[in-house]
Amino acid sequence: MSLSKENSAPRLAWLKHPKHFLFFKIFVWFWLTVIGTITALVFLSNISTNQVSNEDLHGPMLKNLQYTAKGLERSVVKHEKPVVEILMHPRLAKRKLLYLNSDQPEHSLSSRTPPNEIDLSLINFTKSMPPQVIFTEYYQAFGPIKIDLPEGTFYLYEIDENHQTPFIVRLKLMPIWLKVVIALLASLILSFIFSRNLIAPINHLKQAAIKLSNGDLSARANIDPNRQDELGVLGRDFNSMASQLEQLISAQKRLLADISHELRSPLTRLKMATGLAQMQTPEENQTYLLRIEKEANQLDKMIADVLQVSRLEAKSQALSLHEQSLQVIIDHVLNDAQFEAKQNNKQLLIQGQLNVDIRCDESLIASALENVLRNAIKYAVHTITLSMSLSDAIYIEISDDGPGVEPQNLTKLCEPFFRQSDARDRTSGGTGLGLAIAKNAIAAHAGSLTLHNSEPNGLCVRIALPLNKQK
Repeated sequence: MSLSKENSAPRLAWLKHPKHFLFFKIFVWFWLTVIGTITALVFLSNISTNQVSNEDLHGPMLKNLQYTAKGLERSVVKHEKPVVEILMHPRLAKRKLLYLNSDQPEHSLSSRTPPNEIDLSLINFTKSMPPQVIFTEYYQAFGPIKIDLPEGTFYLYEIDENHQTPFIVRLKLMPIWLKVVIALLASLILSFIFSRNLIAPINHLKQAAIKLSNGDLSARANIDPNRQDELGVLGRDFNSMASQLEQLISAQKRLLADISHELRSPLTRLKMATGLAQMQTPEENQTYLLRIEKEANQLDKMIADVLQVSRLEAKSQALSLHEQSLQVIIDHVLNDAQFEAKQNNKQLLIQGQLNVDIRCDESLIASALENVLRNAIKYAVHTITLSMSLSDAIYIEISDDGPGVEPQNLTKLCEPFFRQSDARDRTSGGTGLGLAIAKNAIAAHAGSLTLHNSEPNGLCVRIALPLNKQK
């Protein structure tokens, strides 16, 4: 199936815009997920927490703190002044807040009074640890360095009270469960939006393909016409293919119906001419004319069947709906079927009854049952069984003990003119239209006709008719 110039032009234009590629969308959505997760973490990291984090102190900051501790020790010993006076010296007061933590909290000292929001007791747990960088919500502390003074033993900390806690530190201060929840929620929400956007057109394509494979030629994929990625192009190509397929099959059916209709006129003239010839031909030549008449009648029957299938498939068959007793319709069909079965030395078994009235076209229902029964009688070895039951719907099963049908051909058996190579060939005398007529006649009454192989052998045709949905 070739593409028109009008269809190929948009595709060439699409190829010039990489932003329409599905790969590009997946790449962008992946990074949007990452950025969204980080943004959520940044936002929530500013929420107040009472957590404290710490890590080992190394490098110049450790050496500077050790130098400060030695300077305090020398000053106290050399000048023989109280440590409080040394701490209050202007030279030290200009530095960051120095804090001397004592084992006895009331003896702890600081170079100046810390702000109210700074809780120095949060760092008490580090006195027995090597020098640390301690992160809290409102300040950053460095220490401890142990100092032995005349007043006793102290642990020196340098407090950075104006320090803005880095983002990484704020993340560290957040509870692990909160970080996990944030990452999961952000990833799930963004991934769900992206996955839904990606999978939706695929689901639409799948549903349309299933409907199309089941014979619904009007099925189309519900794809956004403004979508320009690979899925959008695929969806529009699928719809274009489905439209052309519908047109081709409709044209084929219309052609078949038109040809069948046009054949009826010359066929009628042929039958009339045969009848006239029989009147004027000697008896010894009548055999040939009778043969011509028989073949003409068979051809007339085939044309009538083709026209009926065409009308049923096109839903143009006018239904003559009346309230009817289904059992009466079945009994009329069974009278002929019983006679035909006996003529072929086969047995027709009847199980159950259907004492129910339905609104239907009697001739169509009778034709469907007759075609299925004749098919079963034709291919049965000894027995044909017709079972009837009534529950949520009307069920009629017609099975035979014949050779059955190859599984791959079951769905094709109701197609017009289809023949299974072994069992259904020209010598059977059929046209391959009986089951097609039956299926369409049942479908016209909102029912269904399905086929499956029986155990141990044979074919079973199951007809289901709704109780309250007759058209």
